[in-house]
Amino acid sequence: MTCPFHDDGFWFALREHSPHEWADAVAFDRSIRNGSARATADGHPLRGQFVLHRQRMPLDEVQLRPRPQPGHAPGCGPWSCPSGEPVTGDAGRGEVT
Repeated sequence: MTCPFHDDGFWFALREHSPHEWADAVAFDRSIRNGSARATADGHPLRGQFVLHRQRMPLDEVQLRPRPQPGHAPGCGPWSCPSGEPVTGDAGRGEVT
């Protein structure tokens, strides 16, 4: 849920069908707004404000507009977020099917 690469379809479905997870995502989005308190205390403050949604607005203020994307599953990619078909094969040898 904390991936900034989710599309509006993902966020819309989460809000409509999983209200507890939506509330968790909104709370996380608020918690990152000014960076990490730990990083700031260590002398590494982050500049600007941070949000999860690509419109650079707080998640609970974005007007979600899900659009069908043929052949595209929501998520980051096949190796990072669950986005469709699993990767199989020996990744150590570069064989992926």
